[in-house]
Amino acid sequence: MRDPLVSKNLDVAGGKIAYDEGGRGRSIVLLHEGIADRRMWNREFPLLARDHRVVRYDLRGFGNSAPATSEYSPVRDLVALLDHLGLKRPLIVGPSMGGKIALDLTLAYPERVGALLLIAPGYSGMDYDQVPGGKATFERDETLSKAASDAWGAGKLEEATEYLRQLWASSLTGNALDLFRTMVRDNAKEVFEERSGRYETREGGPAAARLNEIHLPTRILVGDQDNPAMPHCANFLARGIAGASVQLVPGADHLLNLSRPEAFDAALRGFVASLPNAPG
Repeated sequence: MRDPLVSKNLDVAGGKIAYDEGGRGRSIVLLHEGIADRRMWNREFPLLARDHRVVRYDLRGFGNSAPATSEYSPVRDLVALLDHLGLKRPLIVGPSMGGKIALDLTLAYPERVGALLLIAPGYSGMDYDQVPGGKATFERDETLSKAASDAWGAGKLEEATEYLRQLWASSLTGNALDLFRTMVRDNAKEVFEERSGRYETREGGPAAARLNEIHLPTRILVGDQDNPAMPHCANFLARGIAGASVQLVPGADHLLNLSRPEAFDAALRGFVASLPNAPG
C-alpha cells in the first residue's frame, strides 16, 4: 500500500512555504516555473509517487506559499526543505525559473544534489549576447514581454495572459491551457510584478560563468515550440556542464510537461534508468 500524499507548510527564514510529499523510493524534487506554481505537476505527482518519494513545493509568493517581505534566498529555502525531509541527494527537476534555482543549488551545495533534469532552464548570469543564436530571438521575447507587462499595468489581466501564452505556452490546449491561465491569474503579482523576486538574494557567483564546476548527471529538455531563444540557451548550458545532453521535444512549448506529457514521462523514465543507485 502506498503512503498517502501529504500537504504541509514549512517555516523558513522570514516566511513559510507550502509543499506536498508522497511515495517511497528514489527521491525526486519538482520545482516550478515563474509563470506557474506546484499545480503544474498535478498529473505527474501521483504517478511518480507510485515508485518514488516525490516532493513539490511553491516558491515564495506562489501558490500557497507566503510572499517574501524581506531578503531571502530560494536556494536556502530549498536546502531547508531538503533538511526537513531528510533528503540526501535527490533528483532535482527544474523547469525555467526552477532550473535556475536547481543550478544555483548545485553550485552552492553540490553534495546535496544527485542529478539534474532541467526543462528549458533559466540560469543566473543569462545574457543573450553570450549565447550563439540567442541574440537574434531577443527582440521577439522583449516585444511580447513588454506587451504583457503593459497590459497588466493597464489592468487587463486576460490580455496580459494571452501575450504570455503566445510567448511561453503556444502548444497548450484544453485542460492544460485552462490550468496555465488559472496559475497565471492566481500568481499574477509574482508573474508580473516580481513581488517576492525583488527581495531575492543569490548564493555565490552567476551560474553562467561556473558551469564547469558542475559534475552531476544532467539532462536538459527543451521544446521545439518554445520561445526560440530557449534551445540556444539549453545548448549553452550543455556545452558548459561536463556530460550534459540536450533533448529536443517535438511539439512542446515552455511548459513541456503540460504540452507533451507522454514525451516528458518517457524522458524522465529514461533519465532515471540511466542513473546509478543512490540514496535520495
